[in-house]
Amino acid sequence: MNLSGTNARQRAFTLIELLVVIAIIAILAALLLPVLSRSKITAQGTQCANDQRQLGLVWMLYAEDNEGRIVNPTAWVGGDMTDPFEGTNATLLIDPKVSAFAKYIKTSALYKCPGDSSVLVRSVSMNWRMNGTIDGGWLNDGGAVYERFKMISQIRIPAQIFVTLDERSDTINDANFCVDMSNTGDVNGEGTPNPYWLVDYPASYHNGSSEFSFADGHVDGHRWLEPTTLVPLGQAHNVTHTSSTDRDVKWLQDHCTYLK
Repeated sequence: MNLSGTNARQRAFTLIELLVVIAIIAILAALLLPVLSRSKITAQGTQCANDQRQLGLVWMLYAEDNEGRIVNPTAWVGGDMTDPFEGTNATLLIDPKVSAFAKYIKTSALYKCPGDSSVLVRSVSMNWRMNGTIDGGWLNDGGAVYERFKMISQIRIPAQIFVTLDERSDTINDANFCVDMSNTGDVNGEGTPNPYWLVDYPASYHNGSSEFSFADGHVDGHRWLEPTTLVPLGQAHNVTHTSSTDRDVKWLQDHCTYLK
């Protein structure tokens, strides 16, 4: 009995040994969790890029089927994300009565970035310069000297001009993404030059970057630099003046259109 008890005591862990094991596990977890988190974000970015690529190809296919005409950015997909019913109704995205792309896309998941954790069914928006038709300061006045593409043949530098991107869940509303080209003092394109304005906010779900589809069919990511672009979710507001040195709005301007 004494011999058996001695063996049992020799096999048991002391409190100090248990604490050491727990500390080692905690250290390993602290080291591994950031790696796993980065791997998840990378995987989401890859999936997002694949989705954007498919949307870009459908954009081209639509133009081919319509004698080169570019789809209107208010008609390519249905659903206003500010409407509680429409914003959570994925069937609108693949309903041919309200979504021009429904002829080509049968799965609604293609319209939402996997990094977007909101309840909204869509995160993707289309460049407003792609056949946008509503008048206003962002398209007319100071912005009127820039191209508004109606035909795919109009796009002289397709590798430079983006078609779709993911918009933030706290500013996404309609199906288009507007970039101010007026660089003027107010939202009507009037007043003393005072760049820049963020009309809509690009998403930054992939380590502060977004994926874009371009008019030549390629997809690329862009990392945002300004704190005004990277404000926490819930703090962005449509049509916000940033600063006269905003590098992010300048990049959006350079990649949504160019001078006629």
